[in-house]
Amino acid sequence: MSRVKRPSPAMVVAVIALVLALTGTAFAALGKNSVGSRQLKSKAVTTGKIANNAVNGAKVANGSLSGSDINLNALGTVPSATSAASAANANTLGGHAAACPAGTTLIRGVCFDSSPNPEAPSLEAATDACAARGGYLPTPMELYSVRGIINLGTGIGANHQYTDSYYYDPVAGAHPSTVTVDGTGAITQQAPTSPSRYTCVYPLVR
Repeated sequence: MSRVKRPSPAMVVAVIALVLALTGTAFAALGKNSVGSRQLKSKAVTTGKIANNAVNGAKVANGSLSGSDINLNALGTVPSATSAASAANANTLGGHAAACPAGTTLIRGVCFDSSPNPEAPSLEAATDACAARGGYLPTPMELYSVRGIINLGTGIGANHQYTDSYYYDPVAGAHPSTVTVDGTGAITQQAPTSPSRYTCVYPLVR
């Protein structure tokens, strides 16, 4: 069998010199700031290759993050919304019930008696009766605007409703007068000592 010839020392030195020359060329090609977006393959930079805390807000495009990118459960309460949790109970306001009293109907933010009260002998008596229940007599326009919702009477006899109107009518000899409203929409002037039915109104917050 023929013996394998060992490379001569000169050949070994030549091969080493060639390898060093090629390696040096490769390193020279990768100089400072020489790797850019053109040298990186798509998806070449993975999560594991990014250092912790390496990406900050300045590196994120404005408007590029959506709710699906953020763990909302990890966010604290917004400082200006710290009292928002107390708004969960919308039935109270300042510790008071934000609802109409029993037996009343909410109409345009005001609570009206659901049915008219019996005939009162005078405007003063009707006013006192409403005040005793925490209410008051409505204005002529308040009562007129709800005539299609609650029963204001037929207008016959005392079957109409007192309002809070109280004034002196110079035409009637400077005698005090009041205004009543009935279910037909008629607005009538009468003496405050004449009887009439009445409906009390109450604030929404009690």
